[in-house]
Amino acid sequence: MKFMRIPNVACYALFISFLMLGPLILDMNEYGIRIAQGIVMLIAGFFATSVGLVGGGDSKFAAAMLPYIALTHIPIFLIIVAVMSFVSIGLHRLVGVTPGLKDLIKDWDSWNAQGMFPFGVTLSGSLIAYLLLDTWYS
Repeated sequence: MKFMRIPNVACYALFISFLMLGPLILDMNEYGIRIAQGIVMLIAGFFATSVGLVGGGDSKFAAAMLPYIALTHIPIFLIIVAVMSFVSIGLHRLVGVTPGLKDLIKDWDSWNAQGMFPFGVTLSGSLIAYLLLDTWYS
């Protein structure tokens, strides 16, 4: 939120950890499907970024995190993303109007981004929520 950037190393770490852990917890067919999901998301993300719909960091982060989500759970995950969007934007706005609190983080780029929101916060929160819910209900 401070720099409105998602470092490439974060995306690489997320995807490489899936490449290493996936074969240990998934059968090879499911593993292949999830890798394909990430590749499809990367291609779609390149398109969405090129036409200005989303930021490049958000699209590459989405591609790196999508293999963690089961294909059959995509509709549930989209609901989680929708809820987290409201939560993260609401909290961002709340901090922005709270006297004293915004002064502590006044140098964050997210305060000055006209018409943009650091969606990486929403995506990462959604992935964490999904993985926790999947763990609890599996």
